[in-house]
Amino acid sequence: MARLATLAPGATADLDLHLALEAHLAEATAGETLAHGDLYPFNILLTADRVVVVDWPHAWTGPRHADLVMLLGSVALSGIDPEPHASRHPLLTGVDPEAVDVLISAQAGFLLAAAASWAPATDPNIIRMMTGLGRASLRWLSARRQQRKQ
Repeated sequence: MARLATLAPGATADLDLHLALEAHLAEATAGETLAHGDLYPFNILLTADRVVVVDWPHAWTGPRHADLVMLLGSVALSGIDPEPHASRHPLLTGVDPEAVDVLISAQAGFLLAAAASWAPATDPNIIRMMTGLGRASLRWLSARRQQRKQ
């Protein structure tokens, strides 16, 4: 917990929220669509004429919007508000906002837990990327929940 608090100071303060959200993880991840499961910018290669998605060991079946939620976390890391894209995207049309919150929370938890537990010899760029993506996901989640309260 101490290392997590260093990586993402607000994460431990909201731990009860994340535990409550992730109690619904089984429901939020149910589905029949093949998902990459690790769809971040470093696993997407652009060639002159196509997009190639690499690094598939985390593939799973789940909701059709799971990979989109991961990608939108990367949008947040770039400093762009992902919510306008999420609210207009056809894959998220009709999806319960709480189910999306569960996925965002789980993604942030996975990334920050991984960043906090890497061995000292781990490439610091990977740790920075995971920390940045995790923190960006937490900011997006917080903003989404605040917008719905208004």
